[in-house]
Amino acid sequence: MKLLVLTITLTICSLFSYSQGNKYLFIEAGGASILGAVNFDIRLNKKDNNGFGFRAGIGNTLGLFDSKDVKDALIFPIGINYIYGKNKGGIVLGFNTTFIVMDQKKGEQSNFIFVPEIGYRYRPKNKGVSFHVSYTPLFNTVDGTMPVWLGTGIGYSW
Repeated sequence: MKLLVLTITLTICSLFSYSQGNKYLFIEAGGASILGAVNFDIRLNKKDNNGFGFRAGIGNTLGLFDSKDVKDALIFPIGINYIYGKNKGGIVLGFNTTFIVMDQKKGEQSNFIFVPEIGYRYRPKNKGVSFHVSYTPLFNTVDGTMPVWLGTGIGYSW
């Protein structure tokens, strides 16, 4: 099951990478990735670093949030976002949903988390190293709402 989901995710990301928009491949800690994930973000406007875009990724909780009922969780953050700004930096406003595939021992667990996002993203005009920082409260977690959650990422833009 995990191999099938991984294959589908990588196929979708590779298909989108051939489109004409600006691309950003990054490793994220926190944020919509909960703990850590590899993500792909693309702008729908091919001539600008700003405007509407979307992201998709794959990650794991690496056992940090394990409990007696839940062991290991594979996560898939996806979302839409808008970057407002000129030049190299911009404000990011987004809405993400993190889908969770986990090994449940018993009981009901949330299979998705809603993650709004507001933050800052830096990326060069053409290509190069990029980064972002975000405030991303988590809604619908196993523990309820987590109003204070932050994320940061670094990667490469082209």
